[in-house]
Amino acid sequence: MLFKLELMSVHQLGETYCRLCSAIRRIILVLLVLLPLCTFAQQNHENVPKTSLLEPVSETLEELSIFKNDDPLKITLKYDITSFIRHKEKGEYLDAVFIMHLNPTDSIRKKIRLKARGKFRRGHCFFPPIYLNFKTDPLENTELAGIKKIKLVTHCSSSKLYRKYILKEYLAYRLYNILSENSFRVKLVNIEYIDTGKKQRNYQRLGFLIEPLELIAKRTNSVEVQPERIRGPDVVEEESDVVSLFQYLIANTDWRIKGGHNMKYLRSLSNTSQDVTPIPYDFDYSGFVGTSYAVPQTWTSIENVKEREYLGYCRNDDADYQVAIDHFIKNKDEIMHTLKSFEYLDEKERKYLMKFTEDFYKMTERPKVLINTLKRECRTDF
Repeated sequence: MLFKLELMSVHQLGETYCRLCSAIRRIILVLLVLLPLCTFAQQNHENVPKTSLLEPVSETLEELSIFKNDDPLKITLKYDITSFIRHKEKGEYLDAVFIMHLNPTDSIRKKIRLKARGKFRRGHCFFPPIYLNFKTDPLENTELAGIKKIKLVTHCSSSKLYRKYILKEYLAYRLYNILSENSFRVKLVNIEYIDTGKKQRNYQRLGFLIEPLELIAKRTNSVEVQPERIRGPDVVEEESDVVSLFQYLIANTDWRIKGGHNMKYLRSLSNTSQDVTPIPYDFDYSGFVGTSYAVPQTWTSIENVKEREYLGYCRNDDADYQVAIDHFIKNKDEIMHTLKSFEYLDEKERKYLMKFTEDFYKMTERPKVLINTLKRECRTDF
């Protein structure tokens, strides 16, 4: 009886062994099928360029805010620069590749179109400002989602002098950001230009991006208003006075409230008033920037762009002027600190800008004299 039980155990062990061998053979067959597929997938994953749009990055990163901080952004533009320069005055679109470098390993790559912009600068600049058009390949997962066009201010010329111009104009925008949220934010960019044309001349230059008006409208809950019919009474007085005094500070006459010369307008959706808020731009004709091509405008009496002339509207009460003056005094420390700490300009240029600005602030120390000057130069229909 014991011998029969032992035989049965051996028989059962044999069956178990056979079943185990069969299972192992099936596993080996499956591995032989899957191994080539895994190798193919790994090879294709390794071939994905690290500088292309990385979907996992764009899906996991929080919304990227381009204009939130002052840190320079690195971008690359690949396009036919030779053709761009040759046909710049026509302002025709060219195909391009735009790359925004998020960090040393990740970037966003977009197929865009670009063209030269700026009526004067297209003719004057060897390398004029640019419109970046993202209509066919929009920037997602950034605050620019849905924005079709972005202005890029370029170096204009290879001269070192123009590098200073572009940095000083960037600073002018920054100063107005301090004075009003109704302003164009700017982003300093280190641009690598890669020429895909015949000459293949590559450039490395500084420039800056200008916040699209649609983005300002979104963050201020406003809508754009066309400037053609805008007159003085249509504009919020306090905002108009801040704009006017700022233009006086930087000695800029290349602007007008009436008709919107170098001015955009927004109407708030938060209140019932139909008055509009002015938003200034283009400060390259100011004495603050001091470009070699800047000249006083025909509607002024000055002979040199570094002279100041007040082009704001006249007010009935001296207290209205004082409100604007007090606003500038309140923000003086931040304005002066911004100029002093701007490391991209050498110390000599920073000192010049600080002195230029301090000359304005010395006038605020004698408010009655300053107000009389503003009243003497102000406009009734400008």
